[in-house]
Amino acid sequence: MTKLSEDDRILKEFLDNHIDFYTLRKVRFFPKEMKKTDIHGQAKRICEFFSYKTVYEYGAKAIYAHVSYADGHRPSWVNEKGEYEQAPFVEKFGGWAEE
Repeated sequence: MTKLSEDDRILKEFLDNHIDFYTLRKVRFFPKEMKKTDIHGQAKRICEFFSYKTVYEYGAKAIYAHVSYADGHRPSWVNEKGEYEQAPFVEKFGGWAEE
């Protein structure tokens, strides 16, 4: 097994933490021939699809999206004050970098 360079180690760690490779390959975002170890191929595909200059832009800015739930399947819970709450219809995704 070849030892990864420091840049490749950082890239692999970023992809492992932010990208669900097997699910994305299953839905054909990544080609079925692509291996999880092809970190440069993954990064290239993500950059091409989202028009990023670098894969590290992925998840940096918050995206807000309307989420629809099937009847009876909207997440709900009782908070620490004993109040009934339901998941919002507009969810924030990503946004780990300051805007």
